[in-house]
Amino acid sequence: MVKQRKKYSKKKRMCKEFKKNTAKARKINASTPVETCSEQLSPFSGLLALVEFFDLVKFEEIFDFTYQSPRRKPKLGHYSMMIGILMLLFIGFNRIWHFTCVRLDAMLCGIFRLTQLPVASTFWRYVDSLGVNQANSLLNLMSKLRERVWQQCGLCYFKIRN
Repeated sequence: MVKQRKKYSKKKRMCKEFKKNTAKARKINASTPVETCSEQLSPFSGLLALVEFFDLVKFEEIFDFTYQSPRRKPKLGHYSMMIGILMLLFIGFNRIWHFTCVRLDAMLCGIFRLTQLPVASTFWRYVDSLGVNQANSLLNLMSKLRERVWQQCGLCYFKIRN
């Protein structure tokens, strides 16, 4: 009977010396290489560009048309609450509690025309008040936004999926 062996089944010896990590970083962490950039970037990776993008595609108009607001009425309004959550994601924070880090930032407060952002629990209560209806309306919002961006770019897709 013939047995098949893997061609390279021999164990490799581990090298005890320091080996430089040659793989590219997938996330920004301590091992990510730092380089200089010649162009001037605003803090928070171009947050003002995001605000200009929202103005360019008339995001507030799309939001008012497609979003089904929950019963809870926040003091800032539904649009500002959703924009705040989107900006937090754009900055790179993935938890609502991170609003405590940027609550007094001058740029964010200037965008919302406030002296300080609401506490993180305000955003938590708003997200908690969202229901199933809002999930469908957010999907509609994304499709309308995609159509508006394609229209601005001059793209015309008749069919997206098979």
